[in-house]
Amino acid sequence: MKDRRYDFLYEPKTYEGIPCQFNCPVHTDIQEYVRLVSLGRWAESHALIRETNPFPSVCARVCQHPCETGCMRGKLDEAVSIRSIKMAATEYSVNEINPPPQSYGTLEKVAVIGAGPAGLTAANDLGKLGYRVTVFEAEDHPGGMLRYGIPAYRLSREVIDKEVEFVKRSGVEIRYGVRVGRDITIPDLLNEYKAVLIAAGAWKSAKLNVPGEELDGVYHGATFMYKVNSGQPVSLAGKKVVVVGGGFTAMDVSRTSIRLGAKEVHIVYRRTRDEIPVIEQEVIEAEDEGVTFHYLVAPVEVVSKDGKTVSGLKLIKNELGEPDKSGRRKPVPIEGSEFVMDCDIVAPAVSQNPEQDCIDGVGAIKLNKWGTIVVDEKSWMTSVPGLFAVGDFITGTQHAIKVIAEGHSAAVSIDSYLRGFPADFGKKNRDDYKLVDVGGPPGAKAYHYDGIQRFHNPTLAPKLRLSTFREVELSLTMADSAMEAKRCFKCNHLWTYLPDDCIMCSNCVDVCPAACLSITQITETQRRQWMDGGISLTMQGITGITINRELCIRCGFCSDVCPTDSITFSCYEKAGAAK
Repeated sequence: MKDRRYDFLYEPKTYEGIPCQFNCPVHTDIQEYVRLVSLGRWAESHALIRETNPFPSVCARVCQHPCETGCMRGKLDEAVSIRSIKMAATEYSVNEINPPPQSYGTLEKVAVIGAGPAGLTAANDLGKLGYRVTVFEAEDHPGGMLRYGIPAYRLSREVIDKEVEFVKRSGVEIRYGVRVGRDITIPDLLNEYKAVLIAAGAWKSAKLNVPGEELDGVYHGATFMYKVNSGQPVSLAGKKVVVVGGGFTAMDVSRTSIRLGAKEVHIVYRRTRDEIPVIEQEVIEAEDEGVTFHYLVAPVEVVSKDGKTVSGLKLIKNELGEPDKSGRRKPVPIEGSEFVMDCDIVAPAVSQNPEQDCIDGVGAIKLNKWGTIVVDEKSWMTSVPGLFAVGDFITGTQHAIKVIAEGHSAAVSIDSYLRGFPADFGKKNRDDYKLVDVGGPPGAKAYHYDGIQRFHNPTLAPKLRLSTFREVELSLTMADSAMEAKRCFKCNHLWTYLPDDCIMCSNCVDVCPAACLSITQITETQRRQWMDGGISLTMQGITGITINRELCIRCGFCSDVCPTDSITFSCYEKAGAAK
């Protein structure tokens, strides 16, 4: 049964063969929006991204681009810079893509707790489906950790506000300064709303659990960034700051400290640079701004000379042992290697956890052994009927694009729940793609496209960064964006082969520049049975031509030289897609 309610939120079943789309948590039609950028069709590309991602401009800046992980271009040299292309699509269509007209829901009332990416994504979807959605936000502005956790030099507040305006136009009301658990309770909400979604994020900094952590001069990462991003005074002029951790919060704290006038900023990380969980660009930019990295060291005590304020951080040296559950080698302390690094400020930035105040008084809610909410794997519903939870609130910190995907999923589940359908009803019925035979080569490609080197976004000069929170990363030019898009191998064009039409001439194998095709060797008897006896290759169990898809660059040469058209390319396209 096809449900047209989900047309705006398609999730095709066909992306498994398209690595970038498969790796994207919201399964955006990446190859198509990249193609549109290659043609300079910025607004169309932007609109296509927005079909599955309500925060395209945000993700163009802070997404960890898992799409690039499986990019087949990376087998040749470097992956296509998909996030850079997304930034170009959104930047160069800024005057063409405007929020839609205001709409108003008429269906049941739904409450969402938290105006972060997970909550606003779910609210946006539910608003489009016609529900009357109210978002309760404890802070004075929307965005959650996008605004209060990420510094403005990575993500400007204007970008967040513009994205949220799209969400509000779908009929979503946001009530600011309302803290659930203090100003209103979940039981109150369940009495008024047919469904309630908790998407309150993870705001509480994890502790190091070492002696001295209570001293003046210890600023935990999430708390530190909240103070800075909410405009509270933080004076670091002339201070020496030591940041503990290797994730994005650690990078944000260190680079923010530089901008707030710190004399020295050091990052201590328990593994090596190879194991650090942030992208290389973050480390390079931090180093350019004067941050010093110390690897294979771990904190054991915050030191104080007067018993009140920080005077240093005692560290122990590590060596790498066997891999742990994350696949990274586990740091092992070296006995007797302790030393003290003098400093004025210690900033632990190792992890974040959800604050559970909002669920106080909800006695029937089930918690796991770590004290976080248990939800059904399919529906995101808690043990309380009509109460759902999603995002960082149930898992701890995740990447923005991951919680956006969970927000989509939660919205479908809430809609299914309110209509009395199974939890995964809508998820099984979002498939608007069909296979289209494109015949020969998979679309026009730039001359020597396989030789085009990856373009890298320009950045603000280091000397201009240190006294400002202006965005550091700038967009590629229009010309460079289009050229970067032309590096795409077009993996959505699938090599197809009809063995019974093949005459085993090996033309395709001979012209293949990537050596990804091979021909099955057959005996003289098999050849005679095939040529004279009419027993096809398929009937004899002979494969004919085989392909290593990981090596294929979609050049189309094999199709060009095939005398029987037994090799073609097919493409999955969304109904009504731009040509």
